Amino acid sequence: MNLLETIAGDQALANRLAQDATSNSNTVSIEVAGFDEKGLRIDIPPTSLDNTSTLVDKVVPHRRVDSMTVSRSFGGDSDYRLVGELGSGGTGIVFQAHQRAVDREVAVKMLRSELAENRVSRERFLTEARVIGGLDHPNVIALHEVYVDDERNLYYSMKRIDGTSWDKQIGSMTIQQNVATLLSVADGIRYAHSRGLIHRDIKPENVMLGRYGEVLLADWGLAINRNEVNAEHDLHQSIGGTPAYMAPELAKGFHGDIVPQSDVYLLGATLFHCLAGFPPHDGDTLVQCIANAAANVIRETDVESDLMDVARKAMQTRPEDRYQSVDEFVAAIKEHRLHEQSTRLLKRACERIDRSDGTDPYGDFRVADALLSEAVEVWSKNDRAIKKREQFRMQLAGIAAERGDLDLASSILETHGESDSDMAKEIRRRIDQRRAGRRKVSRYSALFMQSPDPGLLIDMEVPKIVEVNQAYADLFDYDRDDIVGEALVELDLWACPKQRERLIGLIEKHGSVEEFEAVMLRRDGQRIDVLINGRVVEVQGKEMLVSTIRDISLRKKAEHELQRSRERLRDLQRLAGLATWSYDVASDRVSWSSETFDLTGRKRDEGSPSREEYYSMVHPDDRARLQHANRSAIDSGTAYEISILQKVAGGEYRDVIIRGQPIFDNEGNTVKVYGVVLPK
Repeated sequence: MNLLETIAGDQALANRLAQDATSNSNTVSIEVAGFDEKGLRIDIPPTSLDNTSTLVDKVVPHRRVDSMTVSRSFGGDSDYRLVGELGSGGTGIVFQAHQRAVDREVAVKMLRSELAENRVSRERFLTEARVIGGLDHPNVIALHEVYVDDERNLYYSMKRIDGTSWDKQIGSMTIQQNVATLLSVADGIRYAHSRGLIHRDIKPENVMLGRYGEVLLADWGLAINRNEVNAEHDLHQSIGGTPAYMAPELAKGFHGDIVPQSDVYLLGATLFHCLAGFPPHDGDTLVQCIANAAANVIRETDVESDLMDVARKAMQTRPEDRYQSVDEFVAAIKEHRLHEQSTRLLKRACERIDRSDGTDPYGDFRVADALLSEAVEVWSKNDRAIKKREQFRMQLAGIAAERGDLDLASSILETHGESDSDMAKEIRRRIDQRRAGRRKVSRYSALFMQSPDPGLLIDMEVPKIVEVNQAYADLFDYDRDDIVGEALVELDLWACPKQRERLIGLIEKHGSVEEFEAVMLRRDGQRIDVLINGRVVEVQGKEMLVSTIRDISLRKKAEHELQRSRERLRDLQRLAGLATWSYDVASDRVSWSSETFDLTGRKRDEGSPSREEYYSMVHPDDRARLQHANRSAIDSGTAYEISILQKVAGGEYRDVIIRGQPIFDNEGNTVKVYGVVLPK
């Protein structure tokens, strides 16, 4: 018979447990946890208590403690003055206090006076203090000292947190904020597990949220140490924890069944609460709630999501069916967050195409393709994004064919393995016709002048302009007589003369040019982004360049808007206080934000480190990985996110996440790598 069956069979004990009260008998103690009857924290110790002094008491120092009700002034020989009560439970009361020696406000937990002479209560209180004192982690409340007062009351003092418990804010926080808080709690539990400790009572009420972003897991009174082998203890049964969140093995009470996966269950139960708005177990009475926890009866909810799937896997009945470590649980949540980000990018891409009015299809599809490529990069198994990207590219091929951009359409089809499709065959037929037509043209005058695309006919021997059509004159606001007969180098048609030289060099080398991007000038000096196609043909015994020019200003504007959106993202990251960095490829210069100096502890007057100096701050085991990631970002334009150990002030190393994103120039070359540094 397990302990739950014993309780259920003892009607008197069951009635006592079902009351909304605090019992401090020698066999049972109940601590009200802040929900309702279903959320009670229950602690049923395995042994009875006696009045024997503990050996540990003999090494606990004495401190003078005064209360505000006793003395309004701080006595000269007093160590602590209790200012007011912050909270209470079945075994202890927490006060706000002033510590005279260092003149600071602290939180002080005192063992209830009625339990002060009970050996087991004192031992458990001191064990809790030793557990907290042995955990040096940013997500665990720091313990200052343990002491007794003149009446042998036991205390321990802790850091005073200016904030509230998570359970009082969980309903007003977003899912993203709650998940971020849970990940901080999980980091503290991961550290505790590395020390052999199992918390047994993880829940929102036991998490303090500080005003300045602190997330601290408290109430380690039920923690057990699996490194301390105690076969006799494992034979005992005791229920400890909060039934509304309990894992089945915690509710049944066999100490030998409690494993790190028990805490994984509690993390999953807390995630369930974040998503559903209530804890996973309930019952009409406390005993029934414990029974439901033991049978793993989980409350129904309409919430269905990848995160809820993570919570349910963590709450499997058998420990071996759950995530086998906190790291696995955290990895599953982070994977979901990547999926969520990828899904958002897919949605934005679809909305871009759905809202397109057709005036700039190239720009719309270019932006959508970039969003979908990023979605696939974030989550490589996003099949919907992969299929949608292929669908959009095929749509773009069809639009290009309709607009006469046959080479673009053919290139898209060939790239995606559609060379034998009916569309590809039709496009090749049209390309052949176009080439045949060009060979048959003798002077091009009539057809050239009536072309809807702006065009130039250039004598390649000079070179000088022989003819322009009306579309060119309209686009660039020139009269025909202003430019016909003029040498190409003497006309102010190019925003960048080097582009003109490069164009002529390509034509002289290959006899043609396809999809050459350049910036040309209107008569009033306004810049126009253009795409130039041209081919050298023989006209009346002379080599002539027949070129067409298409205005792509709208498309380039979309590209620039995408670039500016990325720059705005970097600005927002700076405004959000993120530690950012950048590396300029040309100057080989590293730049840090103020937050990066703060994160590493480097003095600002030392300036940003050089590239080699920064690599020396990375742990030798991680240095090669970071160097490889940066080289890949520069050489192949690959973004990255890696976890490394980075040296901080004092010579210690800290776990951080480094993200790097390459920034490109107009020709696709990486000119800068920009990133953030996030503490783990």
